[in-house]
Amino acid sequence: MTQSRRSNWLPACLAVAVLGSFAAGVMAPELGAQGGIAEIVSKLRPRSSGHELDPVQTYNFALRNVQDKFFGEVQNERRMTYTAIRGLLNTLDDPYTRFLDPEEYRALREENTGEFEGIGAQLEGIPTKEGYIRISKPLPKGPADKAGVRRGDLISKVDGQSIVGLTVDQAVKKIRGRAGTAVRLTVVRKGEGTKEIAIVRQPVEYEVVEYAMKEGNIGYVSLAQFNELADVKIERAIRELEGKGMKGLVLDLRGNPGGLLDAAIDIASRFIPADKGVVIIVEAGGERDMRKTNPRKYLAGKWPLVVLVNRTSASASEILSGAIKDNKAGTIVGTTTFGKGLVQTVVPLEDGSACMITTAKYLTPSGKDINRSREQRGGVEPDEPVEITEQEFLKSQDPQLKRAIEDLRKEIARREGGARNASTSAR
Repeated sequence: MTQSRRSNWLPACLAVAVLGSFAAGVMAPELGAQGGIAEIVSKLRPRSSGHELDPVQTYNFALRNVQDKFFGEVQNERRMTYTAIRGLLNTLDDPYTRFLDPEEYRALREENTGEFEGIGAQLEGIPTKEGYIRISKPLPKGPADKAGVRRGDLISKVDGQSIVGLTVDQAVKKIRGRAGTAVRLTVVRKGEGTKEIAIVRQPVEYEVVEYAMKEGNIGYVSLAQFNELADVKIERAIRELEGKGMKGLVLDLRGNPGGLLDAAIDIASRFIPADKGVVIIVEAGGERDMRKTNPRKYLAGKWPLVVLVNRTSASASEILSGAIKDNKAGTIVGTTTFGKGLVQTVVPLEDGSACMITTAKYLTPSGKDINRSREQRGGVEPDEPVEITEQEFLKSQDPQLKRAIEDLRKEIARREGGARNASTSAR
């Protein structure tokens, strides 16, 4: 029924478009004698039928005809081609398979090396229900921090243009830019209303790992992204904390959007014993590959571990937290993670652009599929669910971290009590 109604509607639209303001029947005969609609329709007929579509030849044929015959000004060919590639990838119905123009691909490479040009702020990976982008935290002494951006600020506009409805990646593209250039953020700040903040972009070294010693000799390590430097910096932080007498460790993966698969496996090897499974990679043909820990990297065992996660912990964060949970190498505290169980391969193109293509899916070592879909929520579920309210977030109150530290203190006391009992028995 829908197809039938559409077939009657389309010629009427064509007639209106071509005839314009001509009165019905007044000019139609003369226009028909000159070809009119019949001539236009005849040119829309396929040149041949029954042949297999060759995508490259078809695209080239369409592009040449646009270049030769379009009445207006033809857009830049590169832009047209990029749009065509994006359209091609959109038909796959996969939000993670996407095209990166040269600027976007350069930004991705910068993230993986830990250095980029921008405002120096970590954003939450999911827009708010109003469509704003939340500042998770400005990097200490970075351009955003110096300009007065605060944790919890909600970005509503960039350079006066609304970002409501954009993805975080799309918003980031507008915010980033060459060092020395300025960008204006319009932010909504709770209790203070709307503010406009001008920031001069600068080269920023992304401190992917932050760490500190908490009371009771509890080590705290926050990992912001799984880039090329993440594993080395994790090891350096842990060894320094161990040198200060660390008895337990909190690994904070909240807000971590993921990154490199190999980095996730390397870091998992720091906390999971030798020859244990980290992740199962399922290729397009169904072949499974269990990736295991690297025994040379193992650091844990001497102290208990708690991992913090939330709804924006995604991808490589879920590989790591899922592996720790399945191997019982630590306790997971927080809220259910995002639910991204797909692996992308970046394919560079000759002009500096790239295609990011989903090439596999992954399962946790026990075989659990954590990818969100229409059928399931997905994500890694915490061993101990602990929520954090927006008010607590804005006041820098952290019930999730508090629970993690409490758990570690209890486990440390249990271990120390057991060691004293064993020593007494030996005497």
